[in-house]
Amino acid sequence: MPESANEQGGSPKNQALQPMQLRMTIAASRVNELPEVVLPDEYTLRAYWAGDEQSWVRLLRLAGFTTWNLQRIDEFLEDPERGDGSRVVAKGGAIVSATFASRADWNDQQVGVLDFVASHPDHRRLGLSRAVCTAVLDFLVTAGYPEVILDTDDWRLPAIGMYLSLGFEPVMRREDMPARWKAVMEQLDAEK
Repeated sequence: MPESANEQGGSPKNQALQPMQLRMTIAASRVNELPEVVLPDEYTLRAYWAGDEQSWVRLLRLAGFTTWNLQRIDEFLEDPERGDGSRVVAKGGAIVSATFASRADWNDQQVGVLDFVASHPDHRRLGLSRAVCTAVLDFLVTAGYPEVILDTDDWRLPAIGMYLSLGFEPVMRREDMPARWKAVMEQLDAEK
């Protein structure tokens, strides 16, 4: 994961901050406490299978990740951890929710990464994202990572709400983060 010059301390304080996603983290011990997610009967939680690529690209694009194509997903899944640890929910052969298992160096250690969580707009509010996230978290913790991180955008409020309910916590990795997180939390509270 590329880190910005600001995060590494290489940029003067008076210079405008470059855009940076919000980061969240969850400790392995909290992942072990998560309850199992039960899906509606017509949905199946499973690992990535060869042949899923086109359906996964369609899902990613529907979820707003518009730069995905077959080449990018093939390259992304070449990493053995992503190929083995990524999870999907399928219905009738189509992937309707998915996320990748990744890893990164952070705080001088290897950590798991929950990457590109996506759900089909017609299949939301059924616990599908929670199911793929929980399954990938279990995979990463079983693989020995002491914590799992994710990066997200301020406007992805439903996703952030779900991450918080799983036990993820905000990371204040830059001077603009407290105010941004405060605004996100206020918006989440207003939507209750």
